[in-house]
Amino acid sequence: MRQSTALEVLRSGASTFITGAPGAGKTYLLSRFIDEARAQGKSVAVTASTGIAATHLQGRTIHSWSGIGVSQTPTPTLLKNIRSRRGRALRAADILVIDEISMLPAWFFDLLDQVLRHVRRVDEPFGGLQLVVSGDFFQLPPVVRHRSEAQGAGGDDRLAWFRSNYTKAGLDPDGFVTDSFIWRAMDLKVCYLTEQHRQKGGGLLSVLTDMRAGTVDQDDHDLLEGRVGVLPDSADVAVTLFPTNRQADGLNAAYLEGIDAPAHVFDQVPSGPEHFVRTLRASVLAPEHLELRSGAVVMALRNDPDREYANGSLGRVAGFARRSGYPIVDFENGSHAVISPVDWKMMDGDIELASISQIPLRCAWAITIHKSQGMTLDAAVMDLRRSFSPGMGYVALSRVEGLDGLYLHGISPAAWHVSDEAVRLDADLRARSRATQEWIDKRGRERAELEAAHVRDGGFDLDV
Repeated sequence: MRQSTALEVLRSGASTFITGAPGAGKTYLLSRFIDEARAQGKSVAVTASTGIAATHLQGRTIHSWSGIGVSQTPTPTLLKNIRSRRGRALRAADILVIDEISMLPAWFFDLLDQVLRHVRRVDEPFGGLQLVVSGDFFQLPPVVRHRSEAQGAGGDDRLAWFRSNYTKAGLDPDGFVTDSFIWRAMDLKVCYLTEQHRQKGGGLLSVLTDMRAGTVDQDDHDLLEGRVGVLPDSADVAVTLFPTNRQADGLNAAYLEGIDAPAHVFDQVPSGPEHFVRTLRASVLAPEHLELRSGAVVMALRNDPDREYANGSLGRVAGFARRSGYPIVDFENGSHAVISPVDWKMMDGDIELASISQIPLRCAWAITIHKSQGMTLDAAVMDLRRSFSPGMGYVALSRVEGLDGLYLHGISPAAWHVSDEAVRLDADLRARSRATQEWIDKRGRERAELEAAHVRDGGFDLDV
């Protein structure tokens, strides 16, 4: 489905699931819809399953917005607390957006539904909100907490009862949201985006397509094996992707310290209550204290309105502006730009809770695979021989625009592994997207017929 068609589905007011391969434009589509809805006076709650994903859309985590936090069961105490602390915000919303839905477990989706029905006093899915969820089940799977971390009032008996409902139905409470009761009960329109705005064809796109289809063959193996041992030229910029923060931070610190040039430090400028600022800081990729030197390899963390660079663009610090002191970056795409501070905000609907101002750069000799989600990288170095959770290898590979920007130290069988459930779901989601296409086309034909009758009969109010 094209983005323009998916936008028409969203405009219809239908609750919708936006999915598709990395680079299909899911975040862009969400941003455009959010802006349109707010311009029409609607209250849009913008959330995501993780803090990093939330900051891409200037929102907050769904756990924080809903008031559920780390709770796992709909106890009377939880519902009472949410009603008193978050009731006004939850009742004021018209639209709820949740990005990176693949990382939310089924039980949370059902719990959120129950909370919203209770607080909004509307016995419809999610309390009558238009629900807009986005994500890709081939990427990182749900984060499952140990039960002891999130008991809350009600104890083990309540949690065991809550989970037993899934067992009886043959569902996995810790699985994808597609294993939730509400997913199966509601009429959620599926928009499977098929345009590709990252990989421009060629070998890497073929590999990623086969990984999604579960049809990886020898040609795919040979293509990636051909990149093993290939290293970027010393003059080129390529970020190294690591599984852990410790590895990425260690390499960045070592390379920066090795540059014989004066250090320039830029500190975040926070605004808002400390507890909100603290949460926002944990979600923002821009460092609290950014140290740069001429020659440092850096990555842009925001899209430039003038399109000189994009989120994930790589470059080197060429110097620092004489008057402002801001860094000047030569990007790999040929752009030469002075990078001034931008704001990251935590919003509750239309209300700003906190903000952080910082230079939208970070040292980029290395970054974690998790933090690279949502980015488009010109080039990346990675070692895929380590143990990978399902989807981690896919996420790493799909950050890169093409095979010529992929540099591998090695690859293991585990790197090819994506969720078996994601492969199984894919055919169903594509079929439901085709059904959505037929539905929106039918709406368009009916609208055209009404407009023709309006002209033929001398005019009448189409909104009656």
